[in-house]
Amino acid sequence: MRRFLAISLITCLAISMIGVVSALIQIGSINVGYKITPIQPPTMTPSTVSLNLGDIPSGSSGEKDFGKVATLYLPSACKVTFTLDRESASDFSKFEVTIKIFKKGEELPTTSVYLSNTYWDYESSKEIDAGTYDIYISVKYKATSVATETTGTVTITISYPG
Repeated sequence: MRRFLAISLITCLAISMIGVVSALIQIGSINVGYKITPIQPPTMTPSTVSLNLGDIPSGSSGEKDFGKVATLYLPSACKVTFTLDRESASDFSKFEVTIKIFKKGEELPTTSVYLSNTYWDYESSKEIDAGTYDIYISVKYKATSVATETTGTVTITISYPG
């Protein structure tokens, strides 16, 4: 009887192993295709904005609100960096820029950026959600005193980590 049980057990194990082995024989396959596309970069329209403070008397102070100057489109949330080129603002003892960023259709700014030609305020980064935004700019300045006419352009760059 013991012998019969042992042979039966071995037979059952052999049959189950054959079943397992036969289950591992490939009978077909499934292919899952994909395409990974890069996220589109942020864009600003127009990509270059030219603003003009006009004729400034030597040593004078003033301010100008340029209003809406561009539209920023962010296809995904990202960190946007605003940088005032201090060298390009060297004809001013004070040059302050306020950038207000409004989500399209909203009345209150989503965020604001303050830049100046002082050592620590020339750059600011903001994490901004995906969407379309209007950019508004205002400037306050104090021109240096000059003996001869001076012209120039103050540069503000807008960038993101690409």
